[in-house]
Amino acid sequence: MKFTKIALAAAVTLVAAQAQAATVYLAGASATQANYRSALVSLCSGTATTIISTADTNKSAVKCSVDFTGLPGVNAVAISVNGGSFTAVTTSVGNASETFVNVADNSGNTLTAPRQSEGGFLDIDAAAFPASEYATFGITSAPATQPAAFSQVFGVAVSPELYTALQTAQGLPASCGIDSLTAACQPSITKAQYTAIVSDAFNTAKQDVNAILGVGAAGDKLTVCRRVSTSGTQASSNQYFLNAFIGGDGAAAGALIPADAANYASANSGLTSYDVQEGSGTGNTRACLSTVGTATEPFYALGVLSLENYPDLTTRTPVRADRKFRYVKINGVAAYDGNEATPGKSTASAKAGKYDFWFTSQKFASTANGQAVVDAIDAKLGTVDLNGLFGNGLSAAKRNSNTSPVTFE
Repeated sequence: MKFTKIALAAAVTLVAAQAQAATVYLAGASATQANYRSALVSLCSGTATTIISTADTNKSAVKCSVDFTGLPGVNAVAISVNGGSFTAVTTSVGNASETFVNVADNSGNTLTAPRQSEGGFLDIDAAAFPASEYATFGITSAPATQPAAFSQVFGVAVSPELYTALQTAQGLPASCGIDSLTAACQPSITKAQYTAIVSDAFNTAKQDVNAILGVGAAGDKLTVCRRVSTSGTQASSNQYFLNAFIGGDGAAAGALIPADAANYASANSGLTSYDVQEGSGTGNTRACLSTVGTATEPFYALGVLSLENYPDLTTRTPVRADRKFRYVKINGVAAYDGNEATPGKSTASAKAGKYDFWFTSQKFASTANGQAVVDAIDAKLGTVDLNGLFGNGLSAAKRNSNTSPVTFE
């Protein structure tokens, strides 16, 4: 068989392109990790898509048998959300590094050597994180991020015992129980209550769970399950409840300091009535909120999760150890609207402007390939309605920026 020079050149080009297919490494927000994977799977037009998972729920990868659609030369994306949103910046333009799934090993048992990322997504603007945190990683100031085409909804989740105790205290029907997850059976906490619980101020919330939430007795421990300060979920919680981003100039601007483990972990504070536990990833918060107490010491805990995280019903066999938490309403408004068996989208009340604990995600990249991948994921997610995430064009409620109130255009 004879080949023309043009055909041979084309074949060489094809082989070279295939040989040069690259892996792009992304860091950042853990809140939407599952949705990034879904977007990448939809961009794979090859005969096989491999989702590589690890024992560490903060690390995963998606590998396509050919290059992803619209991403020539890229056939795998490894994602690490260890540390949260902040790491999209610090591991790409700062002096931090991260290990990622080695995509050559589909088992997920092999990680790369520590290396830099090429960007990623943040739950909220880079400017929402303290300047002192940036200085730690050799970054002089928060870099500009680009608004993504989608927004993430967040909710307050509680431990199983706090959920049922709140149901009883608030007089919900006897038919409501631990597996009653509809809006009608969800108890509610106010924004003011949660603010008091998670602010640094030493107040009634730190001493008497009954006085603040109407459950248990004075002296029963109330635990906050929160993320580390580099987490976008934590920054979003700080912004929504503590006015941290808008009030970034300090108390005079209305900002409140969040309670953290350094000051309020029981081992540090000496308090037996209040505790703060911090984790680097969403999975850590889920696990904390899913803890079950004892007959003499109920586990009353609460924290913030993105609404892509669904609890298991107790009828699931087996119930996943980190899915025993339940969502509550904020100021009487429910965002969560489904369960693991028949999931809803948990976006309807946000899109209707009834529920405002949501922010427009942000994207950041430090390489051309990194920018291309985050743009491709963004384009996919900007047109969908997923669990806890909605394309901005699909919503009647809008935000001009993450420091703006929800409005209608």
